Amino acid sequence: MTGTIRQMQMLFVPEEDRILFRINSTGKQEYRFWITRRYSLLLLEILRKHADIDPDVSTQINPEAKEAIKNFKSEQAIQGADFKQKFNEDAEEFPLGESIPLAFKLNYKINGDELHLGIHPKEGNGIDIVIGSELNPTLMQLLIHAGKKGDWRLDVIQADILTQDRVIN
Repeated sequence: MTGTIRQMQMLFVPEEDRILFRINSTGKQEYRFWITRRYSLLLLEILRKHADIDPDVSTQINPEAKEAIKNFKSEQAIQGADFKQKFNEDAEEFPLGESIPLAFKLNYKINGDELHLGIHPKEGNGIDIVIGSELNPTLMQLLIHAGKKGDWRLDVIQADILTQDRVIN
């Protein structure tokens, strides 16, 4: 990707029963993918794992304290995001092409507080991006909000995952 991430957008498209995930860069490139419900669940799990490694969270022994700190940091990040700003349509280049590929491969590596995320179609080029701990809650919020439009219940599933983790720990 040329430049850094300038904006991200996730929109549920009922005709496709998928989420359109768009990323534009400061280099005026736009990357687009269709995301299925199953793929969104995998992405949410990765984002949750990334949030859990935050030193302020991971050093807590008490599960309730971990959750409280994670929620506090998430709320701070979301308050700083501008969800009302219209997605910038000034892309000069679509490196993945004009047609929108289906996200198929999802790989990741957590390095310090950075999430190195690879989103790729079954064949062809994809995108590798770096998500910092401050951007993670915003991306989660975009995904959960888009899923609500399709009644995918991602917020309920995310809450169930967190509850299961508490029981296991």
